Amino acid sequence: MKNYCIAVILLIAQNAFAQVNEQEKIDKDVWLNFMQAYQDLDATLFNQIHTDDVIRVSADGGNMYIGQEYKDRNLDNFNRWNAQKVKQRIEFSFLKRIQKGGWAYEIGIYKLTRYNATGSKSYYGKFNVTLKKASDIWRIYIDSDTNEGDTIGEGDFQKGDVLNH
Repeated sequence: MKNYCIAVILLIAQNAFAQVNEQEKIDKDVWLNFMQAYQDLDATLFNQIHTDDVIRVSADGGNMYIGQEYKDRNLDNFNRWNAQKVKQRIEFSFLKRIQKGGWAYEIGIYKLTRYNATGSKSYYGKFNVTLKKASDIWRIYIDSDTNEGDTIGEGDFQKGDVLNH
């Protein structure tokens, strides 16, 4: 019985450790690259963290973009930001992270801070993403966000687990 209990504890610990390692891989493959792309205004890097058949839903705008249509919009946005010499930083706070096999579902709050000569302004929103792992790389498959009528703020951001960068 003692050996059985030890085996069960080791199995649980191994599964928990594997889950943590996979979460770190998601952070590296997706979220840290997302943050870097926004900071560097790098549309290529940003598009690489999405699957080719990505589905992007802007809940507030009532819009949906699929695949290359979304990636082309990203190129336009990043080109415009580069032309305007936008300085920005995006951060993520996670409320729920679930992963099973090659799929993950994450809910959180983003904080986008834009800088100018007079200071900075932060914008917040709630995101829901489904991630898909292919060829040992995690990518965003479905991405949806909302600012819930501008009711999301710093307090909501601080409630989650903030990704350290």
